Amino acid sequence: MNQNETVVKPANAKVKIIKRYQNRKLYDTQQSCYVTLDDIAKMIRTNEEVMVIDNKSKNDITAATLTQIIFEAEKKASQYAPLFTLREIIQNGNGSISNYLAKLGAFPADYMQKQAQAQAAQAEKASTDSVKENLEQRVANAAARASADSTAKVAAEKATILPGMQDDNTPTLPNPNNGNFSN
Repeated sequence: MNQNETVVKPANAKVKIIKRYQNRKLYDTQQSCYVTLDDIAKMIRTNEEVMVIDNKSKNDITAATLTQIIFEAEKKASQYAPLFTLREIIQNGNGSISNYLAKLGAFPADYMQKQAQAQAAQAEKASTDSVKENLEQRVANAAARASADSTAKVAAEKATILPGMQDDNTPTLPNPNNGNFSN
Protein backbone atom coordinates (compact mmCIF):
# COMPACT_ATOMS: atom_id res chain seq x y z
CA MET A 1 0.00 0.00 0.00
CA ASN A 2 1.49 3.40 -0.91
CA GLN A 3 1.30 6.66 1.03
CA ASN A 4 -1.65 8.11 -0.86
CA GLU A 5 -3.93 5.12 -0.31
CA THR A 6 -6.32 5.13 2.59
CA VAL A 7 -7.89 2.16 4.25
CA VAL A 8 -11.65 2.12 3.73
CA LYS A 9 -13.41 0.56 6.69
CA PRO A 10 -16.64 -1.35 6.15
CA ALA A 11 -19.77 0.59 7.07
CA ASN A 12 -20.51 -1.79 9.95
CA ALA A 13 -17.10 -1.29 11.62
CA LYS A 14 -17.55 -0.28 15.24
CA VAL A 15 -15.66 2.53 16.84
CA LYS A 16 -13.94 1.39 20.02
CA ILE A 17 -14.57 3.92 22.78
CA ILE A 18 -11.79 4.48 25.28
CA LYS A 19 -12.59 6.63 28.31
CA ARG A 20 -9.82 8.65 29.92
CA TYR A 21 -10.37 9.27 33.62
CA GLN A 22 -9.01 12.11 35.76
CA ASN A 23 -6.29 9.81 37.10
CA ARG A 24 -5.12 9.40 33.46
CA LYS A 25 -6.24 5.78 33.31
CA LEU A 26 -7.65 4.64 29.98
CA TYR A 27 -10.64 2.30 30.00
CA ASP A 28 -11.74 0.23 27.00
CA THR A 29 -15.54 0.20 27.22
CA GLN A 30 -15.87 -2.64 24.73
CA GLN A 31 -13.46 -5.04 26.47
CA SER A 32 -14.28 -3.70 29.99
CA CYS A 33 -10.65 -3.34 30.99
CA TYR A 34 -7.95 -0.74 31.44
CA VAL A 35 -5.53 -0.20 28.55
CA THR A 36 -2.24 1.60 28.02
CA LEU A 37 -1.04 3.95 25.31
CA ASP A 38 0.85 1.00 23.83
CA ASP A 39 -2.41 -0.99 23.67
CA ILE A 40 -4.09 1.87 21.82
CA ALA A 41 -1.12 2.05 19.42
CA LYS A 42 -1.55 -1.69 18.72
CA MET A 43 -5.26 -1.14 18.04
CA ILE A 44 -4.41 1.62 15.56
CA ARG A 45 -1.80 -0.60 13.86
CA THR A 46 -4.46 -3.30 13.37
CA ASN A 47 -6.76 -0.71 11.74
CA GLU A 48 -9.24 -0.56 14.62
CA GLU A 49 -11.27 2.65 14.85
CA VAL A 50 -10.51 4.14 18.25
CA MET A 51 -12.05 7.20 19.88
CA VAL A 52 -10.75 8.51 23.20
CA ILE A 53 -13.22 10.49 25.30
CA ASP A 54 -12.48 12.47 28.45
CA ASN A 55 -14.84 10.92 31.00
CA LYS A 56 -15.52 14.17 32.90
CA SER A 57 -15.95 16.70 30.07
CA LYS A 58 -17.08 14.17 27.43
CA ASN A 59 -14.73 15.88 24.93
CA ASP A 60 -13.10 13.89 22.15
CA ILE A 61 -9.38 13.77 23.00
CA THR A 62 -8.37 11.21 20.38
CA ALA A 63 -5.98 13.56 18.57
CA ALA A 64 -4.21 14.52 21.81
CA THR A 65 -3.90 10.86 22.80
CA LEU A 66 -2.49 9.82 19.42
CA THR A 67 -0.05 12.75 19.59
CA GLN A 68 1.01 11.51 23.02
CA ILE A 69 1.58 8.02 21.57
CA ILE A 70 3.77 9.50 18.83
CA PHE A 71 5.69 11.60 21.37
CA GLU A 72 6.32 8.56 23.60
CA ALA A 73 7.50 6.55 20.57
CA GLU A 74 9.90 9.37 19.65
CA LYS A 75 11.33 9.38 23.18
CA LYS A 76 12.00 5.62 22.93
CA ALA A 77 13.41 5.78 19.40
CA SER A 78 17.11 5.13 19.01
CA GLN A 79 17.32 7.70 16.23
CA TYR A 80 15.70 11.13 16.25
CA ALA A 81 14.65 13.34 13.36
CA PRO A 82 17.51 15.46 12.05
CA LEU A 83 18.18 18.64 14.02
CA PHE A 84 17.55 20.88 10.99
CA THR A 85 14.05 19.38 10.69
CA LEU A 86 13.31 19.84 14.37
CA ARG A 87 14.57 23.45 14.21
CA GLU A 88 12.41 24.10 11.16
CA ILE A 89 9.33 22.77 12.96
CA ILE A 90 10.01 25.12 15.87
CA GLN A 91 10.76 28.11 13.61
CA ASN A 92 8.00 27.67 11.03
CA GLY A 93 5.32 25.82 12.99
CA ASN A 94 5.72 27.56 16.36
CA GLY A 95 6.85 24.23 17.80
CA SER A 96 3.70 22.46 16.67
CA ILE A 97 4.09 19.57 14.26
CA SER A 98 0.45 20.05 13.22
CA ASN A 99 1.05 23.70 12.29
CA TYR A 100 4.22 22.75 10.43
CA LEU A 101 2.48 19.97 8.47
CA ALA A 102 -0.42 22.31 7.67
CA LYS A 103 2.03 24.85 6.22
CA LEU A 104 3.49 22.06 4.09
CA GLY A 105 -0.02 21.31 2.79
CA ALA A 106 -0.32 17.91 4.45
CA PHE A 107 -3.94 18.58 5.47
CA PRO A 108 -7.01 19.49 3.40
CA ALA A 109 -7.26 23.24 2.88
CA ASP A 110 -10.04 23.87 5.40
CA TYR A 111 -8.88 21.34 8.02
CA MET A 112 -6.97 23.75 10.27
CA GLN A 113 -9.77 26.33 10.06
CA LYS A 114 -12.33 23.72 11.15
CA GLN A 115 -10.03 22.59 13.96
CA ALA A 116 -9.65 26.19 15.18
CA GLN A 117 -13.43 26.68 15.10
CA ALA A 118 -14.00 23.45 17.02
CA GLN A 119 -11.44 24.45 19.65
CA ALA A 120 -13.00 27.91 19.96
CA ALA A 121 -16.45 26.34 20.42
CA GLN A 122 -15.09 23.99 23.11
CA ALA A 123 -13.38 26.88 24.88
CA GLU A 124 -16.59 28.92 24.78
CA LYS A 125 -18.60 25.99 26.15
CA ALA A 126 -16.06 25.46 28.93
CA SER A 127 -16.18 29.18 29.74
CA THR A 128 -19.99 29.17 29.80
CA ASP A 129 -20.02 26.07 32.00
CA SER A 130 -17.51 27.70 34.34
CA VAL A 131 -19.60 30.89 34.59
CA LYS A 132 -22.73 28.82 35.24
CA GLU A 133 -20.99 26.77 37.97
CA ASN A 134 -19.63 29.97 39.51
CA LEU A 135 -23.09 31.55 39.53
CA GLU A 136 -24.65 28.42 41.04
CA GLN A 137 -21.97 28.39 43.74
CA ARG A 138 -22.54 32.07 44.52
CA VAL A 139 -26.31 31.52 44.82
CA ALA A 140 -25.75 28.52 47.10
CA ASN A 141 -23.33 30.54 49.27
CA ALA A 142 -25.79 33.44 49.50
CA ALA A 143 -28.60 31.07 50.49
CA ALA A 144 -26.40 29.49 53.16
CA ARG A 145 -25.45 32.94 54.51
CA ALA A 146 -29.11 34.04 54.54
CA SER A 147 -30.09 30.89 56.39
CA ALA A 148 -27.28 31.36 58.92
CA ASP A 149 -28.23 35.04 59.37
CA SER A 150 -31.89 34.26 60.03
CA THR A 151 -30.93 31.49 62.48
CA ALA A 152 -28.61 33.87 64.32
CA LYS A 153 -31.33 36.55 64.42
CA VAL A 154 -33.89 34.14 65.93
CA ALA A 155 -31.33 32.98 68.50
CA ALA A 156 -30.50 36.59 69.42
CA GLU A 157 -34.20 37.43 69.84
CA LYS A 158 -34.74 34.42 72.08
CA ALA A 159 -31.72 35.33 74.18
CA THR A 160 -33.15 38.79 74.99
CA ILE A 161 -36.39 37.44 76.48
CA LEU A 162 -36.16 36.92 80.22
CA PRO A 163 -36.88 33.41 81.43
CA GLY A 164 -40.54 32.97 82.31
CA MET A 165 -41.53 36.04 80.28
CA GLN A 166 -43.22 36.09 76.89
CA ASP A 167 -43.15 38.94 74.40
CA ASP A 168 -46.73 40.05 75.20
CA ASN A 169 -46.30 39.87 79.02
CA THR A 170 -44.33 43.04 79.54
CA PRO A 171 -43.91 43.73 83.27
CA THR A 172 -45.55 46.88 84.65
CA LEU A 173 -43.30 49.10 86.65
CA PRO A 174 -44.53 51.43 89.36
CA ASN A 175 -45.39 54.86 88.03
CA PRO A 176 -45.06 57.81 90.42
CA ASN A 177 -47.70 59.73 88.45
CA ASN A 178 -50.58 57.29 88.90
CA GLY A 179 -50.40 56.95 92.70
CA ASN A 180 -49.04 53.40 92.74
CA PHE A 181 -45.76 54.66 94.09
CA SER A 182 -45.31 54.99 97.82
CA ASN A 183 -42.58 56.81 99.80
